[in-house]
Amino acid sequence: MKVKYDGMKVKYVLSIGIAVLLLLASCGVSQRHHVKVGNVEPVSVARFDSLIYQYINEPDSVQRDMLKSGTGYFWGIYNYRLLGLTDYPDFYDGLRAFVADSVVSKIYEDTQREYADMSGVEEQLAMMSARFQQLFPHKEPYVFQGHISALGRPVVAMDSLISISLDCYLGADYPLYASRYHEYELAAHARECLLTDVGEVMLRNTIETQYNTLLETMIYEGFVSHLLAGMLDDASVTAVLHYTAEQEAWCMENEEKIWRTIVEQGDLFTYDRIIINKYINPAPFTSTLTQDSPSRVGRWVGWRIVQQYMQRQGLTVEDLAVDTTPYIEVLRLSNYNAR
Repeated sequence: MKVKYDGMKVKYVLSIGIAVLLLLASCGVSQRHHVKVGNVEPVSVARFDSLIYQYINEPDSVQRDMLKSGTGYFWGIYNYRLLGLTDYPDFYDGLRAFVADSVVSKIYEDTQREYADMSGVEEQLAMMSARFQQLFPHKEPYVFQGHISALGRPVVAMDSLISISLDCYLGADYPLYASRYHEYELAAHARECLLTDVGEVMLRNTIETQYNTLLETMIYEGFVSHLLAGMLDDASVTAVLHYTAEQEAWCMENEEKIWRTIVEQGDLFTYDRIIINKYINPAPFTSTLTQDSPSRVGRWVGWRIVQQYMQRQGLTVEDLAVDTTPYIEVLRLSNYNAR
């Protein structure tokens, strides 16, 4: 039996296939975010949180001093800057009062339970660190540790040390978060956000640039986001920006309106940090747009501009790491098309 092919149907199927490929390309599917690495050095996350409790429970003051001396300069930063214990005459008394608090005790126990096994996190950090070193070989490799901050600052970076507040990544539905964070902030405290946040801090401490206007800030955010996608092995824009699929779809559907609003309101070249922050910082929505918009739309626009810049100039994420093109020129070379 011979099978007859309908020429019109074949053309139609081919057209659909091409359209799908173009759509995937426009939505951020990219083959330019893969960073090849060779040897991956293992990463071990030191548990400063456990050491603090060991210090508090150590009856011998000499042993306590030995524990304290082994933590380096982070000891003072943790006590003075993160916990604000400067009113206490003695660090030991201050820490003892801190850890004795019922809420802090609960957070510590839950953190110990959630992160009893750090091997998965350490493997992910090792791969991300290897890609980071490939992108920025001149940078000293980071070392990592974990602490608890009673739901304070999630990631702290000092020189080549990154300390992660593990209690900030216990899951969006962690019961104690509801009384500490706004509802729109909860998704950023999922366990999978730990890696993204650490990578973002690594990049922001590395990329030295001047950005003053909204346009410059958006493109800077676009550079950070695409480099982070490379460090996370071609991660999607939703993963990098902590967006849901619905939020990304809203931005794609309204991209032309977003850009037109930015331009018509005279915001594109504004130096006003209050206005800029409305486009960049976390919030229930982007208040310069509409209440059904996701927050941080300025970061998403930056992603799109840099995406088109990379595509039109044939750049890889490795190229982006050493790119010093002025941001206004990046916009021109991108020939940004807000469809």
